[in-house]
Amino acid sequence: MFTIFSAITAEFAVNERIRTKNMNKWRKWHKWIGLFVGIQVMLWISGGVVMSIIPIDMVRGQHLITRPALPETLPALPQNLSQLNIITMRWLLRDQEPILEVQTRQGRTIWFDQQGRGLHPLTSTELSHIVQSQYIGAGDSTTLTQLGEVPREVGGLALPLYRADFNDAIHTSFYLNPISGQVLSVRSDLWRVYDFFWMLHILDFEEREDFNNPLLITLALAAWLFVFTGFVLLYHAIIKPNYRKWQRR
Repeated sequence: MFTIFSAITAEFAVNERIRTKNMNKWRKWHKWIGLFVGIQVMLWISGGVVMSIIPIDMVRGQHLITRPALPETLPALPQNLSQLNIITMRWLLRDQEPILEVQTRQGRTIWFDQQGRGLHPLTSTELSHIVQSQYIGAGDSTTLTQLGEVPREVGGLALPLYRADFNDAIHTSFYLNPISGQVLSVRSDLWRVYDFFWMLHILDFEEREDFNNPLLITLALAAWLFVFTGFVLLYHAIIKPNYRKWQRR
């Protein structure tokens, strides 16, 4: 009888050691994956908090600019546009004067005055006047710079391009097309902070547009492994022992 009891006890001890060894292995995996994933989860949550606190209209700088409204009565279309292979056209205001913007099937953007004549770039003085008339922030225009390349923060725009900088608290910048006279984009420190956390959110450190980049996929898989190892630990710690107790009844 004592021999049988000793054998059962020894077998139980061996099984317990195996179970403990397996548990320790899964705990180790769970701990290190959790550390790896936890840092990124904290960044994801931080980005979500920032992006939810700052209204998107403020991120886009809509509170810093007033755009002139087109007059109710617009000029007749110029007659010399029929030879162009036009996709779209629209009227704009260039320093209070209506102009026509035309997009062609060849990918060109052309601007015409009311008589159908092609427009020349505005002077720095004229661009400064447009900037001052549309800016409604709490600073003053400090510089107007013609750009030789498109900055990353307005990567969707194209040359020719000017940047007007302001000395307000959030370092506002207007980006203008010198031919149309349009403020194409407004950037400020609000946008730059938002963009930084957006970069951390999608883990695209270059273009900040790719949702399918390898780093994001790797971390998503790591998060899945973290949850999976957690369920394995739950099984060994709670479900399996209780199931054995139920079987013995």
